[in-house]
Amino acid sequence: CNCATVLRSGRQVPVLCLAKALRHQAFLLPYTLPCFPILNHMDTKTLAKVLVTAGEQRFRQKAERFRTELKQERAGQVLFRGIMRALGYAKNTHSFLELADRIPLSSIQSREGLAMKQALLLGTAGLLPSQRRQAESGRREEVQELERIWQSADRKAETMKESDWNLSHIYPNNSPVRRIIAQSYLLDRYCDRRLLAGILQLVKDTRLSGGHSVLQNGLTVVGDGYWRDHFDFGVTSRTKISVLLGHSKAGEIAVNVVLPFAFSWGELVDEKQLTDHAMQLYRSYPRLPENCLTRHMVRQLRLEEVSDFTACQQQGLIHIFTSYCREGRCSQCPLVR
Repeated sequence: CNCATVLRSGRQVPVLCLAKALRHQAFLLPYTLPCFPILNHMDTKTLAKVLVTAGEQRFRQKAERFRTELKQERAGQVLFRGIMRALGYAKNTHSFLELADRIPLSSIQSREGLAMKQALLLGTAGLLPSQRRQAESGRREEVQELERIWQSADRKAETMKESDWNLSHIYPNNSPVRRIIAQSYLLDRYCDRRLLAGILQLVKDTRLSGGHSVLQNGLTVVGDGYWRDHFDFGVTSRTKISVLLGHSKAGEIAVNVVLPFAFSWGELVDEKQLTDHAMQLYRSYPRLPENCLTRHMVRQLRLEEVSDFTACQQQGLIHIFTSYCREGRCSQCPLVR
């Protein structure tokens, strides 16, 4: 399992799944768990309700974290950091958060133009060609323009280094450079209303019945020019890869960031209609692509034949894993009780 248990001290302890390695030790196999297979002692309707409840608990935990941050920072910056965290994946989460703190939303939104936003973000990240040892100098006009803007920009933040980023063993389309470029497009898209107002209006405009594509499309990013065929500076693709932020990642950001943020913001400003709408959108959001945790739970519970999960129920599987399975709290697990 590609995850870790976090101790009270904050230190992470790796978790190793021993089921396959110890397959000859029958008492240690998954089928000795009280929840295996779950459908032998729980009907599908009850399971669906349990997972929805667990998914809502996970949603409220995220909303509570946003609520805590909203008491300490401006709302736009909290939303910006949440999206940046989601763009970082596991290997670059802390780096994206560091970048969001070094060049906050207010200092980017005040600058006009997409190229300016890209130059400021990439330059502060230390990922422009001139700042990196192995990157090509970049002869394309778009790259030279980014370098010129960065050199002439009035900047105050201390820049990060290339070594602050994990650039190896990453799917090319998920490279930090492409994700930073994707963020620049989002900021430019909502530059008139600003990110906070634009995203909140996007949530309000999304209908409950079949309207989730509106929210998803509002977060999807299609690049042009240099980024139609480049994974990174000097790293080209044989085919056009114009999608910088696809539907699957946009859906993850909607479920994990935008909706719980909108929920907490609605509570903060006493806008009950927004709070209720965000929760209802979350409950009905369609299934997202599987990740390592949902795949693990499906195998553990023997749910391979169940294919009609919602995103909320998938989040419920993750909540049960992190709150009970990983902590060895089988006797308190809602699936057992």
